[in-house]
Amino acid sequence: MLKNVAHQLKCSTSEFNVLDDVIDTLRFRGSIFFHSNLAAPWGMSLSSTMLPRFHIALAGGFCVGTEQSKVTVAPMDIIMIPDGDMHWIADQVGRELVSSEQAGDACALGLPLFQQGEITNRVMCGLVEYDEAIKHPILSALPSIVHLANIKTNDNIWKTVELIDAEINRTNSKKNSIIDRLTEVLFIQLLDNFINKNEHLTGFLAALKEPRLNKILQLIHQHPQRQWTLDIISEAVGMSRATLQRKFKAGIGISPMAYVSRWRMAKAYQLLKYSNSSLEDIADVIGFADARTLRHAFRDHYGDTPSQFRKKTRLKIS
Repeated sequence: MLKNVAHQLKCSTSEFNVLDDVIDTLRFRGSIFFHSNLAAPWGMSLSSTMLPRFHIALAGGFCVGTEQSKVTVAPMDIIMIPDGDMHWIADQVGRELVSSEQAGDACALGLPLFQQGEITNRVMCGLVEYDEAIKHPILSALPSIVHLANIKTNDNIWKTVELIDAEINRTNSKKNSIIDRLTEVLFIQLLDNFINKNEHLTGFLAALKEPRLNKILQLIHQHPQRQWTLDIISEAVGMSRATLQRKFKAGIGISPMAYVSRWRMAKAYQLLKYSNSSLEDIADVIGFADARTLRHAFRDHYGDTPSQFRKKTRLKIS
């Protein structure tokens, strides 16, 4: 029986993309918070946040620094700070800094800062929001600074940048649905580029490249409703239980069954927030025996019962 189940699973996951499933579940939402011509000297500080942020050198180069490192950015480079660390951005090291909020507010009032003298730079900065309550190792697998250099004008990433820039110039606004959606696309492109072109991935992203770990993740993500056990997973991927436990925890940081539990909680969060499905239906879809079991697990994980969570979510939306 166990071998029959494992054989069926082996045949069902080849086309399933784990990264797409994670991106869809976390609901990444992009926006541009700064877009301006700048005349040197200039510099901005950005306080710590949990959200990924990026800076694009549309024209002219600049420097970016965190507590750990400094990076020189050439024209048409993109810098991403995935974990939202406090950092600064300036035309060169040592400049006096104003807060990015102050600089952004000045632009919104039509009184942009750093305009005295010859324009030396055009800079665009964005951030990516997501459902932070859903803890997932994808962002912690990225380095503190991601530097995408030597982008070509015919690269799809730069074409997206140009579309965002053109829409901002056309509307004289940093905020509309087109800009926001394009910013989301840009973030996904940056993530995809980092994964495909980096030979030294770590954590969850490295696991996506390791065939047997990726197979395990495919099984869990494509079939969250199944009653997973170590025996079923190990049989499906051709590993012993001990090897499965060791490799999965070394690669992703938690045990396979802990990952199953957390992913089910992530899907429960998403379905409760973004769908009108009943608790019974959600329990069935993500592998809980019944609504009562899901109710207790959700409260233990997030601090609210599903009904309390839905009520708070609806109040925020309204």
